[in-house]
Amino acid sequence: MADCAAARNSLMCNDGREDLSLRCIFLTLAALVLVAPAYATTLGVMPIKMLDTSGEVRDQSAAHSTRIVAINKALERDLAEQYSKIVMIPAQDVASVCPVEDPQCLLDIAAAAGADKALFVSIVKTSTLIMRMYVQIVDVPQKAVAQKRELNFRGDTDESWQRAERFLVRNLKEP
Repeated sequence: MADCAAARNSLMCNDGREDLSLRCIFLTLAALVLVAPAYATTLGVMPIKMLDTSGEVRDQSAAHSTRIVAINKALERDLAEQYSKIVMIPAQDVASVCPVEDPQCLLDIAAAAGADKALFVSIVKTSTLIMRMYVQIVDVPQKAVAQKRELNFRGDTDESWQRAERFLVRNLKEP
């Protein structure tokens, strides 16, 4: 026991017990490593754009607007596992600050929102059955495309949009 009191600078006391203060420090650091994310990236999600070139007679703009809102919410929820923070950038902010929506202005909005990366999604409906989703994640400080995805999905239904969003999130790389 007397050897333990004298052995404060060693990891082990002569009787085999670990020094309590060093063990506490080690366990605390280990817990922080396991709990803290390995990234500290804020993702700014820009408003989703939709272009319908299908030529369908029936106006589906209301249904598309509803689906865009739903996919925005799903992206915010599902990407939260990959990023330390998600910032949704409202369409009205973009419209008021960047009416022409040039790339530099959009990146400036993302930077002002605190985003390290910005997610851009454009959906193109070419026919009743074929939809395309063009996705880019841009490194805001570097002003460079970090990831790019082009997805085709079938159908213009709530279910097809949800499947496309889930597929996209599963196939995006970690930041």
